[in-house]
Amino acid sequence: MFQLLGKARRGRRRVFFGWWIVAGAWALQGLNGGLFFQAFGAYFVHFQADFGWTRAQVAGAFSLSRAESGLLGPFQGWLIQRFGTRVLIRIGTVIFALGFFALSWVDNLTQFYGAYLIISLGSSIGGFITINAALANWFDKKRTMAMGLASTGWGTAGLLVPVVALALGAFGWRETAFWSGIIVLVIGLPLAQLFRYAPEPYGYLPDGEKPAGERQDDGLPATSRPILALVAKGFTARQALKAPSFWYISLGHATAMLAVSAINALLIPYLTESMGISVFQAALVVMLLTVIMVAGQATIGFLGDRFEKRKIIVACMVGHTVALLILAFAQTLPVVVLFAVIHGIAWGFRGPLMTAIRADYFGRGSFATIMGFSSLIIQMGTMIGPLFGAFVADVTGSFGPAFGVIALFTAAGAFLFNAARKPEMPETPVAPDDPQSQSASAAAC
Repeated sequence: MFQLLGKARRGRRRVFFGWWIVAGAWALQGLNGGLFFQAFGAYFVHFQADFGWTRAQVAGAFSLSRAESGLLGPFQGWLIQRFGTRVLIRIGTVIFALGFFALSWVDNLTQFYGAYLIISLGSSIGGFITINAALANWFDKKRTMAMGLASTGWGTAGLLVPVVALALGAFGWRETAFWSGIIVLVIGLPLAQLFRYAPEPYGYLPDGEKPAGERQDDGLPATSRPILALVAKGFTARQALKAPSFWYISLGHATAMLAVSAINALLIPYLTESMGISVFQAALVVMLLTVIMVAGQATIGFLGDRFEKRKIIVACMVGHTVALLILAFAQTLPVVVLFAVIHGIAWGFRGPLMTAIRADYFGRGSFATIMGFSSLIIQMGTMIGPLFGAFVADVTGSFGPAFGVIALFTAAGAFLFNAARKPEMPETPVAPDDPQSQSASAAAC
């Protein structure tokens, strides 16, 4: 009887471990989005009220944090391939929490910038590039679906913005920042244990396929051969930098993030100033936008793994342009709701595709390093967006003109992605930029 039970258990189809990594990525990106990136607009109003800082001064912290993230990108890519994802997520989580603790103590603009840079450093080390490096390795045919589902964590976190807004009003921004740090530690550190850099050392291929056979003529175990095949396939970072599509994708991504970062940082201040609604009501608009975005992220996996990603991204960039123009001239709440729906759909569809398309175009071998170099360009857009919007608002007295100009950038992004054709894979297989970093020791992290 016990033998029959044992056979029955062995016969059950086990859940591919990559999907557990997707679950962990969902939660980690939720912490990042809900407590930091999307919550910035709610903090914005309170910093202005308490310290009397200008819009540009407050937005400057966000812009500096994005500059730091961009400069970190290439080095972070090397660290991921050298030490694996789990180690970096642990380190990033601790730094992320320490930044919130520091934020709860700030008394002047310099301290505010310093605390925000610490938060950004932790968020970057344990965040987007690190998480997606793991997902790019664990999935191939289902890569867009995995990245899309994981990114819904970041989007779902937007539902926390009203909660953060309520906490800011009820307890103050210092207490809210401090307890945000506690939440990051309690949730983030256990989640880091889920992460593995690649599936091959554990006897799997991407998407859950198992390699056949125990040993080949080369004398290597089956679990070692695929990782060696991995490092010999795809573009190195140097080769990718020479491909025009790398620059088209990176610059196009930068225009998208210019729009997203400006809206995330300035939408709540814009709505409270131009329409006279409360911070909580404005946060509900953010929540609506987020619900639409999450729905897009959850469904794009089906489309992105079946149709050409580039064409879908172009349509999304057009959607961003239309949404920004609507917002620039909005005077009533229903028009703002229309903006939120269009922007949310475009954002939700576009986000996972922009990461997945790089793995499709350049391969897995040096994905983390290639993504790191691309981050240098992407974060320029993220940095400029809030600062440019706040500067224009300080000069003109309204955010509307800024959103109109940003729409021109997203329109240019549509043309850039349209030009980003898939490059030919290098004829001669070459090892990635740091062959030793792709060893089983790194992959097992």
